[in-house]
Amino acid sequence: MIDLNDAVRLLQAKRNELADQLDAVDKALAALSPVSGAVTARHEENPRAAPAQASSTVLPTRLKPARTLSEEHKHALKEGRRKARHSKDAAAGLARETINPSPRVAPASTTDGVQPRLVKRAKL
Repeated sequence: MIDLNDAVRLLQAKRNELADQLDAVDKALAALSPVSGAVTARHEENPRAAPAQASSTVLPTRLKPARTLSEEHKHALKEGRRKARHSKDAAAGLARETINPSPRVAPASTTDGVQPRLVKRAKL
C-alpha cells in the first residue's frame, strides 16, 4: 500500500505558503485602495486571515538621492564606447584608420603654480 502522508504534508505546506503570499497581496491591495477596508473576495475564503490585516495607514518610503557620475567617469564611459565601436567596425572591415588616443584635458596648473603656455615664445 502507498503511504500518502508525505504527499499530503507537502501539499499542506505548499498551501500554507501560497496562503501567506495571498495575504501579502491582500495587504498591498488594502494599502493601495482608495477606499479604506476594501478587501477582495478571495481574502474571505482564506480561513487564516486576520481582521487586523486591512490597515489603511500607508508609511512613507525614504528614497536615496540619485547617484551622479563625475566628469572623469563620464569621459571614461564615452571613451570605452568609442573604442568598442571602433573595434566592432574594425572586425567588420569598415574601419580605415586607427584611432588616436583621446585628447586629455591639460592640468590647470603645475606644481610650481605656473600656467602652461599655449603659444611658443620666441627668444629675444
